[in-house]
Amino acid sequence: MGISQDDLKAIRVNIAATIRPHWHAAPPANLGQVSHGKLKADEWRSCFEFDIPVSLLRIESLRNMSVKETDGHRAKLVHSTFLLAIAIRWATSHRISAMHIKEYERNMKDYLKTLKELRPTQRFRPNHINALLVGDYLRLYGPVRGWWMFPFERVIGNLQRAGTNNKLGQ
Repeated sequence: MGISQDDLKAIRVNIAATIRPHWHAAPPANLGQVSHGKLKADEWRSCFEFDIPVSLLRIESLRNMSVKETDGHRAKLVHSTFLLAIAIRWATSHRISAMHIKEYERNMKDYLKTLKELRPTQRFRPNHINALLVGDYLRLYGPVRGWWMFPFERVIGNLQRAGTNNKLGQ
């Protein structure tokens, strides 16, 4: 059991109602539908750093007020989402210290541990394993904003939208 269609609708309503700083773009209004296309990496970061955790917490708070028992699985799902959001925040800070790296690694490990508890038979994907290496890269290269690939993603997107006849130089 994960996020239901009703939850997704509530997340969309929460996203639409959220007042955010001008520099913080909102995710697509139709988040979760095929029609919005693929989210860019920065849109995913933004969604998981703010919009989705806040919406899930709001949904769970409203649900818990109307239900006498807390659904342990759903509560753990919300908790895991917050662990991911916290890890992302530590990793994408404009400055990096030993504490930032330690907190990123701790929250990411706790997130992955919680994922395994939620879905014991599901195997980790390469992205899950690679997330454990980010701390090493932060130590080697400093703040992630200096070496992440979002600018290249934008260039690739522009190239994909450019009209071509598939003939080089013509």
